[in-house]
Amino acid sequence: ILPLIAIPTTAGTGSETTISTVITDTDRQYKLTITSKKLAPAWAIVDPLMTVTLPPHITASTGLDALVHGIESYTSKMANPLTRALSREAMRLIAANLRKAVFNGDDLQARDAMMMGSLLAGMAFSNARLGNCHAMSHPVSAMFGVAHGVANSILIPHVMEFNLMAVPELFGDIAEDMGERVDGLTTMEKAYRAVEAVKRLSNDIGIPESFSQFNVDRSRIPDMAKDAMLSRNIMMNPRKTTYEDVVKLYERCI
Repeated sequence: ILPLIAIPTTAGTGSETTISTVITDTDRQYKLTITSKKLAPAWAIVDPLMTVTLPPHITASTGLDALVHGIESYTSKMANPLTRALSREAMRLIAANLRKAVFNGDDLQARDAMMMGSLLAGMAFSNARLGNCHAMSHPVSAMFGVAHGVANSILIPHVMEFNLMAVPELFGDIAEDMGERVDGLTTMEKAYRAVEAVKRLSNDIGIPESFSQFNVDRSRIPDMAKDAMLSRNIMMNPRKTTYEDVVKLYERCI
């Protein structure tokens, strides 16, 4: 393909560093991902000035999407020391700056940190892939028009609670990266702090706690679960996941 120059206008997808593109088939109500090294941009111009006019709700949802990229790439079965270093720095930057970027959009230091966090998370998940949260968010977006970042934000606390027992030490690291005080806590106590930190951040920046306001039809849960199970991200999730598990996770979010 012709050389591609990527200029991100949100601190969220990390598309300027990734090898994937997502296509929404509106007739089939299905989101599919195409992955190829040929899709990687030849150059990326990452400038926080491109994000200062983003309204708060888009800053919030795209920022949480970037955080989810950090969380899921860190706990992915494909993660390695290099990707985990990227994931952790991304989570630290986002946790420390997302609130400021939402509530003071002219704060260029916060905007710059968010852009770097998004970029690093994109580099991480391009190599380590993601997990259940992204697999499950695509059907919700395709069938009910829920913004991708919002769908991820609603799903991630429930997916974290599902995964927590499989890799508690990794979730303890996430708690530290989110700024939680974990000295003297047990491994499991640290892990649960990670979930609470993500919930608190989502609540602070106005992310809904469930899909109730988006008219997501409970009768479509089986269809969404079938679509989610087609995603390769399910295979990278740290805890083995069945169709029945996905159904239960959706039920907790509606």
